[in-house]
Amino acid sequence: MARFENKVAFVTGGGTGIGRATAEMLASEGCEVVIAGRREDPLARTAHSVPGSISYVTMDLALSEDREKAIDYVMKRHGRLDILVNNAAITTIGLFTEYQPEDIERNIHVNLTAPALLTHLALPHLIEARGSIINVSSANGRYCGMPYTQTSAYSAAKAGLNHLTRVLATEVGQHGVRVNTVAPGLTDTEIAQPAFSNAAVVDALVVVTPLGRTGKPDDVAKVICFLASDEAAWVTGQLVDASGGFAMSA
Repeated sequence: MARFENKVAFVTGGGTGIGRATAEMLASEGCEVVIAGRREDPLARTAHSVPGSISYVTMDLALSEDREKAIDYVMKRHGRLDILVNNAAITTIGLFTEYQPEDIERNIHVNLTAPALLTHLALPHLIEARGSIINVSSANGRYCGMPYTQTSAYSAAKAGLNHLTRVLATEVGQHGVRVNTVAPGLTDTEIAQPAFSNAAVVDALVVVTPLGRTGKPDDVAKVICFLASDEAAWVTGQLVDASGGFAMSA
């Protein structure tokens, strides 16, 4: 029996990067997956990569009506929800003193407030299924030692998401719901392209990463799928670094 047979997952930011890798991995192991994002084209490409197992709904995570529409779609299509992967994110690169107020507000809203509200919306269904929530955070939300540090609003929001994971796990454990977070290091995704475009930044990060390379979406997706599976049935409230060991040497 496949690890996720008879399970339904909802993955935000599922058109590219870590979200796409996670959706494809879940689907390859028997899961019915719904992905969401703002752009239809990458969502459609991901859905077509595993025909019949991945469907999609367009959603701007920042908008309450879109969040409601997405959860309604999942329930109407599948009638249950077992796994929620809060992966969608944005970032604004720059010094805090150079941000516009709206930059700070949007980073906090999309990276912390909106995932919290989506989780709140999905929780009744996850409680019914005794399901699992996996939040995708960042090494930026845990450490300040990176040579590429101009992400203060993004990092603050991810730190909040980390603590939401811990506190929520203590509240919903009684219902059989597990809540965990994965914190990737520098991973080759769209959101990380400003860093990847700067060879000096990449080199500096690789030097302080014991495994000696940057991450790939599949590296993180494997950790997400483990936390979503029954193999992690005794794991909740945890923040798992998927960073090649960056934290040990930073």
